[in-house]
Amino acid sequence: MADLLTGTSTSLALADADGTLTWRWESERTLARELDRAEFEPGTQVCEPSAGTNGIGVATANRRPSLVIGAEHYKAPWHKWACIAAPVVHPITRRLAGTVNVACRAEDANHMLQVAVRALVDGITAALRDAATARQRRMLDAHLSFRAAGAGPVVTLDRRTMIIEDDAAEFGLDRAELRAILEEAGPSASEVALGQGLYARLYPVAPGRLDDGVVLVIRRGLPGGQAASHAARPRCRLGPLERAELKVIIQVLAECGGNKSEAAARLGISRGTLYQRLRRYHLA
Repeated sequence: MADLLTGTSTSLALADADGTLTWRWESERTLARELDRAEFEPGTQVCEPSAGTNGIGVATANRRPSLVIGAEHYKAPWHKWACIAAPVVHPITRRLAGTVNVACRAEDANHMLQVAVRALVDGITAALRDAATARQRRMLDAHLSFRAAGAGPVVTLDRRTMIIEDDAAEFGLDRAELRAILEEAGPSASEVALGQGLYARLYPVAPGRLDDGVVLVIRRGLPGGQAASHAARPRCRLGPLERAELKVIIQVLAECGGNKSEAAARLGISRGTLYQRLRRYHLA
C-alpha cells in the first residue's frame, strides 16, 4: 500500500478502539510537519468527544466508514484535509479493534480514498483472522451458527476469549465472572443464572468440555418468583443422535443465514417440523 501511495500527498493512520491515534505514515516528509502542527500525531485523542467531527471519530462512534472533507471537520486546523476512516472489527471477538484513516488535502479528495481504506481494513482483518487459533475459529463458527438460528443474545467464551455482539454487550457481562460461573456449574450443566435476572442456556463447543469454549444463549428471567421456576426447567438431555440432529440443524440454519423456510427445505422437513425441533432444543 505504501508503494502505491508514495508521491500522492497521502497519510495513513491507525487509531485504537478508544479513538487514540497510535500510528501514522506519510507519503511525503512535508506532510508529517503539517500534520504535527494540526495536532494529528500519535498519542492524540481523535474520538468525537475530544476532537469533534472528524473521520476517525465518526467511524469509531457509528461503526461504519465515514468521509469528512474540509470544513466538515470541527477543528479549524483540519479544514484543509479530507479524511475517510473505517472501523476494523476483530473477526473472532466481533469487537471494535480500531479504526483505519486515509487522509489527503481537501482539494485532492477522490474515490481512491475509499479503495485505499477498504484495502487496509481487509488486510488488517485477514491478518487478525490468520493469527487466530483453530479453537478460536471453532468458537466463532459455533457462535455464528447460534446467531443465525435466531436463538437470542449469544456470548461464546473460553478461558481467554469472549465473542460478544451489541445485543448481548448491553448486559455488561465480564468474561472472568462468566468463566467462574461456568466452572462452578460444570460441563454437565444445561443452564446457569448470571444475576440481575439473566439466565443462560449452555452449549459446549465440544460436548462435555468447557475448555474448548461454551456458547451461552441469554434470556431475561420472568418477573418475581416465576423466574426461578422457569430457569429451573431442565433442558432435555440429548443422546448421540439428538446431538447430531441439533448440529445439522444449526449448521444448515447458519448456511441459510437464519432463513427458516430455506433451512426446512434443505433439511427435507416442513417448516412446522423445523419449528418443533427448534423448540425441542430450546432454540426458539
